[in-house]
Amino acid sequence: MRPKILVTRKISDLAEKKLEKEFDTTLNLKDEPIPESELINIVKDYDGMISTGFDKISESFFKNLNGKLKIIAQVGVGYDNIAIKFAESKKIKITNTPNVLNEAVAETTILLILAASRRIGEAYNLVRTDNWKNQKPDLTKFMIGNSVTGKTLGIIGMGRIGRIAAKYARAFGMKIIYYNRNKLSNDLEDGASYYSDIKDMLPKCDFVSIHTPATAETKHILNFSTISLLPRHAVVINTSRGSTIDDDALIDALENKKIYAAGLDVFNNEPNLDKRYLNLDNCFVLPHVGSATHETRLAMSMMAVDNIYCFFNGKPLISEVV
Repeated sequence: MRPKILVTRKISDLAEKKLEKEFDTTLNLKDEPIPESELINIVKDYDGMISTGFDKISESFFKNLNGKLKIIAQVGVGYDNIAIKFAESKKIKITNTPNVLNEAVAETTILLILAASRRIGEAYNLVRTDNWKNQKPDLTKFMIGNSVTGKTLGIIGMGRIGRIAAKYARAFGMKIIYYNRNKLSNDLEDGASYYSDIKDMLPKCDFVSIHTPATAETKHILNFSTISLLPRHAVVINTSRGSTIDDDALIDALENKKIYAAGLDVFNNEPNLDKRYLNLDNCFVLPHVGSATHETRLAMSMMAVDNIYCFFNGKPLISEVV
């Protein structure tokens, strides 16, 4: 009898077809979210599950399992929606999809740097609302933003995505500095300057971009204290996880012009972000689309399927979390 696999949300067509060839598969073709209470009851009949970051897989989920489920393959590099310690206690393997989304997220980082510094959200809205014609033509004031070329980009978390973002930023002649748990080798630094203390780095940043996972150590790494160290012209960029930023601190800084702007693709309590962000002209926001390219989402879906295949065929997992 073939293992039974539940797919909680719609994934790429090719990945679904590959999964169906190998396993007894239940797909979510309508892509309707499954509440955790329902998911707990449904998954008891399955040997494996492919999940996404939209799924809540908490302590309660694992406490109510019947022992049949053996693996959860997450489509996404982040897995803070999964109660990892409880998965480990139940001996359930967890995998994710790292590296295949690095370039796409780094591209989004550059998009946010440009959009926030050049006031693209405001400019776009002027045209879309047909208010451009009502603006006074003024060469020194109308939609004047800040240049990116030659500025200093501070990167918090110089992992693979952070390093690719740095590489792209160098095309604008940006100087790269970074804060990381450990100093990188010279070849990986590629000319970037290391700071062992984030408080020493932040005053030197024209832009600061977060590229860390969601952990206890990175929660609110940008808060009232650290944001206060940024220059008034600084721009905050986040394509990592919403929990890395204290919303009250960032919103206060934006509202009171303590910093220039922010570009955000991720938020606390997504998709129910703090509504105050929507009232800020100096905050350019996206709906967590950092990895949203056809190529990337296909690669993510295929990696999740491949992890399932490897597990049930006794092969090493491609990207094991626990």
